[in-house]
Amino acid sequence: MNKFINSINLLIFLLLSSSFLIIKINCDVYMHNPRGCNNRLAESGVNRDNNNRLYDTQNNAKGGYCWGPEMYFYTGSILQIEWSSQHSCGHENAECELVLQYMCGSNVRDGRTTQTPPDNNDPTKGESCDEKISPDPLTGENEQVFKFGMHESYEFYQECKNRDRNNGLFLADQRPGSASRNTRQNPGGTRNGFECPEERDYYPYWHPSPWKDIAILTNNISRCEFYKTESQNVQVKGHCSNYTRANNKIDCETNKGIWNEDSAWNISAPDCILNEWTRDNHLGNAMSGLPQTFNWTLPNIALENCVIRLRYNISTTDYDNWNIDSRSNGKDKSPIVQDADINVAGRNLTMAFNTNQAGRTFQDRSYVFHIRDRPESISSNTRIYNLNVRGKRGNIVQVYPAVEYDFVPNLLNVNKEDLIHIQWTGCDTNPQNNDGEGTRGTDRSNIIQLIDLNKNYPPENQIFSQEKLLFDDSRLRDTIARAGQTDDICLSYSQLRQEIGDNKDRIERDPRNCAKLNAGPAYFDGGLIKLNNSGKFNYMCSRNNNFSNRSQKGTIIVEESMPSWAIALIVIGSLLVVFIVAILIAAMYGYTHPNSSLGKTYQKLTKSSPEVA
Repeated sequence: MNKFINSINLLIFLLLSSSFLIIKINCDVYMHNPRGCNNRLAESGVNRDNNNRLYDTQNNAKGGYCWGPEMYFYTGSILQIEWSSQHSCGHENAECELVLQYMCGSNVRDGRTTQTPPDNNDPTKGESCDEKISPDPLTGENEQVFKFGMHESYEFYQECKNRDRNNGLFLADQRPGSASRNTRQNPGGTRNGFECPEERDYYPYWHPSPWKDIAILTNNISRCEFYKTESQNVQVKGHCSNYTRANNKIDCETNKGIWNEDSAWNISAPDCILNEWTRDNHLGNAMSGLPQTFNWTLPNIALENCVIRLRYNISTTDYDNWNIDSRSNGKDKSPIVQDADINVAGRNLTMAFNTNQAGRTFQDRSYVFHIRDRPESISSNTRIYNLNVRGKRGNIVQVYPAVEYDFVPNLLNVNKEDLIHIQWTGCDTNPQNNDGEGTRGTDRSNIIQLIDLNKNYPPENQIFSQEKLLFDDSRLRDTIARAGQTDDICLSYSQLRQEIGDNKDRIERDPRNCAKLNAGPAYFDGGLIKLNNSGKFNYMCSRNNNFSNRSQKGTIIVEESMPSWAIALIVIGSLLVVFIVAILIAAMYGYTHPNSSLGKTYQKLTKSSPEVA
C-alpha cells in the first residue's frame, strides 16, 4: 500500500482534494452568460425537475435558466462568460478555485426530457440513452431528436464505474465505495448523467477527460505552473485496458493489463490568473461592483455541439490540504471529523461540520452552442466581440439565484475595424406568474439608442445626427429595434383594442402586440455588425427596461482605428529609439572601458586616446 501511495504522491496533492468548512448553507455557483442550465430544461416550475439529469451541481433547485434555441459563435471571437458564486474568493476565509472548461462532440446534446439518461446504450436491453423521438417537443419541428440529454459519453461513465478510485486521497472520516464513482463528496456514488464523480471533484484529473481547459482562476497563483503543465491541453493522460479496475500503471501491468497514454489535446495551456475578491454569503458582484467574468477567445476551428463547464471549489485550511493523504484517513487519524464536539470554557458545543463537504465542488454548465467558421470575407485577424443578453423574466426575488435582464458585456469597448456579433436567446417557459412585460413566461429583448444612461426616454423617432447614430443603417436599426418581428403578424394597439376591448392586460400580453415584442422569436441573431461612427453610445431594451423595477441598458464605446501609416510610423520610431539607446550604451561602455574591443572602436571613431592618470 505504501508503495502505491508513493507512486501516485503527486496526484494526491491536487487542489480539489482540499477541504472546506461548510456551515450548513448553500454555497452555489451559477452561470449567467451563456445561459447556465443548472440541470433545467424547459420546465415552467420555480424549481428544476431533476438535479441528476446531466451533472451534479450541488446548487439550489431554483437556479438556472430554461432552454432557448441554440446560439452559435464565430471562430476566434471573444465571448464574455459571466457567473456568480455564493462564497468568498480571493478572501482569507477560504481557498477558492474556479475552473472553466469546454467540450464538443456528436454525443453532446441538451435532450428533450428532464429524466436522467438510462445507464444503457443497447436498445435490445430496454430504454437506451441514445433513443430518438419525433417530432421535437421543444420546437415542434418534425424531425428525429435525442430524447435524453448527454454531455459525458456513456463509455466514459462505464470506465469510471469499473475503475478503482484513487486510494491515496484524503477522505477524513468518510467511507466511500471502492470505484471512481465514489468520492468523499459523493460516497455513495450517486449517478448524475454520465459524469464521473472523481473527475468532477478533482483537478487536474489523472485519467483522460473529455473536457478542454479554458482558464483557472485561483487565490494562489503560485499553483499556476502546476495547473498549466498538468492540464490535458498539454499533458498526456493514462488509462488501463484489459484490466479496467486499475487506476495506475503499476496495478495495470501487474494484472497483465495494457497501460495506454492518450495524447494531449495539443492546444495552448489554460490561462491561470488571480481570481476576483468576493465576500461570503452573497450571490452578487465582485469588489469592482461588476459581475465575475472571463473573456474567452474561442478556438480558431469550427466545432459543433459544445458546452461550457464552470466548477467552483471552496476549501478550508484547517489542515494542509495540499500535503495530506490517505494516511490521515479514519476518525482516529483525521484532523477533522463529522459534527465534532468541542470544549469551550469548560462546556461542550457541537459544530456544524460536514466532512464530505470540507472541500466542496459546485458547478454549472451552459446549454449547447456551436462554434462556426467566419464568413470568407472576414479575416481571422479581425476581432469579433459577442454581445448577448443574460437573465430571465421576473423581479429580483422571483428570478433569484438567477439574475434579471442585462446586456453582456454591459460596457463594450471596440475599435472601428472590429465587428460585433449581436445575438441572444430566451425561452417561453418561465414561470407564468413571474413579473414582466408582454406575453407571460417569455424572454424577449431589443436594442434602441439612448442619449444618456440616466435617461429612460429615448429621442422620439430615434432622431440623432448621422454621426451620433449607433447603427447608421436605418434598416439595421429597425431590425434590431423590432427584434425579428415582421409586419404580417403585428396588430396596432387600436386594432387590438377593437378586437379585445379595453382590457389593457390582455392587450399587452397578446402575441400579436409587436410594440411589446410579443410576436418576435425567442432567438434573435443580428449578425456581424461594423460600427462606422466613433464615440460613446448608450442603449436600452424598450420591453424590459422598467424604471424603478429593472434596468436593461448598455454602452458601446467605439474608438477610431489607427491608420496603417501611423502604426508603421510608430513601429519605425520605436525601433529607431531602441537603436539610438543601444548606440549610447555602447559608446558609454567604450568610453569607460578603453582597453575593451568596444573601447578601441570608440577611440577610432572619435580619434581619442585613453586618458593617462
